[in-house]
Formats: sequence, C-alpha cells, structure tokens
Amino acid sequence: MEKTKIVWIEKKEYKTLINFNMAASFLGCERNLLTGDMAEDYREAADLLIANICPRYMFQMIQLSRGQKDELFGSFPLEKFFSKEKILLTGNSIREHLGKEEIAVAGCLTLGEGADLVIAQLEQESMLKAIFADALANAAVELLRAELERDAARTFNREVGWLFGIGYGDLPLSLQKDFLEAMGAQEIGLTATKKMILCPSKSVTGFLNVRKKDGAGCNGKCSICPERERCHVFKSED
Repeated sequence: MEKTKIVWIEKKEYKTLINFNMAASFLGCERNLLTGDMAEDYREAADLLIANICPRYMFQMIQLSRGQKDELFGSFPLEKFFSKEKILLTGNSIREHLGKEEIAVAGCLTLGEGADLVIAQLEQESMLKAIFADALANAAVELLRAELERDAARTFNREVGWLFGIGYGDLPLSLQKDFLEAMGAQEIGLTATKKMILCPSKSVTGFLNVRKKDGAGCNGKCSICPERERCHVFKSED
C-alpha cells in the first residue's frame, strides 16, 4: 500500500479557491445580483478568507474486503498506531459508491481554523458579510475537494470518482473518529468533537471510488453521484 500523501496549498494559490459564481449558487442567487454595497461586502469577505485560511489535504489508498454477510471493510496502511486493523463501512450508500473494486482512496481536507474565525468575527460585525464568507468558504471546500480528487488520480495513475463524505447517505457520522485516527488526520490539524462534528468545520472526510479506465467499475446510475449528468457511463446506459 502507498503511504499517505499530505499537501499544504501554497499561499500564492489561495485565490484559486475563491469562486464568486460558485459561492453565489450557495446563496441561491446569481453573482450579478450582488451589486453596490453588497458587492463590496462580498469582496471584503473573500479578502478576509484569503488572508486567514490555510488549506491542506491528505489521502491514501486503502484495501477493501467483504465479509460473509456482504459487510464492507476498509483496511488502512498501518503507518501509525491505530487500534483497529479494519474499519467497517456500514450502509448501502458507501457500498454503491465504491462498487465491486478491491481498492479505494481515503481522503480528508480542511480550510483550517482561520475560515471559522473569519465567519465568527463577521457575525459580530455584519451578518450579511458572515453569510457571504460562509458561502465563499463552502465553495472553497468544493474546489479543494476537486484538487484532492485530481491529485489522487495523478498519484495513483487511476481513474477515480468523487469524494463521498462521511455522513452522506446512510454512511454514519459515528465512523468519523476511527477514520481520523486511521488517517493520522491530526497531521493536518483535523479532529472531531464528541458528536463527531469536524474541527475545523470547513472540512470533509470520506472515500473516493476507484474506477477502471473504461468505466466498467463505475456505478453509472448511482442516484447520489453529483457527476452522473456528465458521466459517459451513465449516459450510455440511458
């Protein structure tokens, strides 16, 4: 098994994670509707985020195995102390996402605590700016997720799907603690509360499905996959 790859985004690249149009979609509007003082507040929120975030991510290849009762297990490389050799991945959603392949990629990412601090600060000054910052941070998380996915594909020279987050579908949040321990996520400053909420909050943990180059290993009709409208496998089955 390959060792964990950890990437800290360079400060000069922070601006690439700011996408005003995507953030506007999180707000439920078009960017061109944000004019005058609102546009100025929008830009100020973005500048504060750029000055305070510290985005990074990590990922590793894991082995998948199935039990006698169709239970799905993820085996992490034992690079660090971990109390369990395998993690039980419960629920139909993750089985559908990972398909019948014998490997997957486990990954996690965070914008760092700076994003939370900026939003909290702005909540004391202007709720509108805080809402803008929250939407911009959510968009930045999605762009960072896309970079992790691209990097995993390059690193392992395989076609990978999208990062299915812990807590999505019926994959329980209770998996969070074991996952973070297995990943050694403390190296990028990622932890979870007793209620399994990620700290910092602008973070994602989960699994990428590994697909064969011809798409034969992809669940093309997966109703939970956000890429299904652009997927050549999905369209070929219609």
